[in-house]
Amino acid sequence: MRTTRKVSVWPVGLVGGRRYERPVVENGKVVGWYTGWRADRPFAIDMAGFAVSLQVILSHPKAVFKRRGSQPGMQESDFLKQITTVDELEPKANNCTKVLVWHTRTEKVNLANEPKYHLDTVNIEV
Repeated sequence: MRTTRKVSVWPVGLVGGRRYERPVVENGKVVGWYTGWRADRPFAIDMAGFAVSLQVILSHPKAVFKRRGSQPGMQESDFLKQITTVDELEPKANNCTKVLVWHTRTEKVNLANEPKYHLDTVNIEV
């Protein structure tokens, strides 16, 4: 996070009914999303999976993170669309191949969306 210039992204463990979700990175650029829910979202990422530079926030004073008015699961996308593009994202955590952050709750982990056969191209330990 410390080296974020604009908006950085990384995998999140135990989210979306999976062991992890992550940006898919090729040649240092985000090209898609490994997610268990609505991969068609512009930014199919959990709140715990990105950081925004303070300079970006200050340069977009009208950008808001809506508590209400966004469709379920679209808050992150609705916010990020106001300040960046997918092409500008900065992959962290070894090109999004390491889980360094977990989405935790005080309830039993639900992995209902975990694929029966590992479909990701990267083997990630959670």
